[in-house]
Amino acid sequence: MSENSYKSIRNSVIASVLAGVILLVVPEIRAYAVTLLSWLRNSVLWFWEALIDSYALPGWAWLFVFLLALIGSLAIFFEIKGEKAEPEYKKYVEDFMFGAKWRWYWVGNQISNIWCFCPRCDANLVYDDSSCRDFYSDIKKTDFICENCGHSVVASVKGGNKNYAVGAAEREALRRIRTNEYKNH
Repeated sequence: MSENSYKSIRNSVIASVLAGVILLVVPEIRAYAVTLLSWLRNSVLWFWEALIDSYALPGWAWLFVFLLALIGSLAIFFEIKGEKAEPEYKKYVEDFMFGAKWRWYWVGNQISNIWCFCPRCDANLVYDDSSCRDFYSDIKKTDFICENCGHSVVASVKGGNKNYAVGAAEREALRRIRTNEYKNH
């Protein structure tokens, strides 16, 4: 016999065995599918009968009560389970940047209400960004001044007005968090 006839016989045997296995498995799968569909049909019929049956309250009202009870149970479960621990960086609410002490608090994962304070007397600093409004000024900067320490310039942020300076401090704080430098302060 030639090699092609061996391959032909081998392929025929493999096909026959696979067909036999499939024919053995199909009735079992069909039986499971019929059982599943029957169970689903019976469940839907039972649920429908339970909804339209007469109780002290109509079935739809019981459904509403059950839904509220489920929501309440889930709320109690999640409250007992507790909240996840706050990330460590949320304790980072103060740092020394640009020559001043900056403080803020966290709202979610965002820095909020960031402002600077005098490192000597801890007073709120006032800002002077008049150089940013001057058309002829070459240096755009915001100076932060302590009114308590004799109107001296405590900190200066180059690059823009008050909003730019506050944004620069916020960006620097977030950078220190990303690089874990905040742990050294």
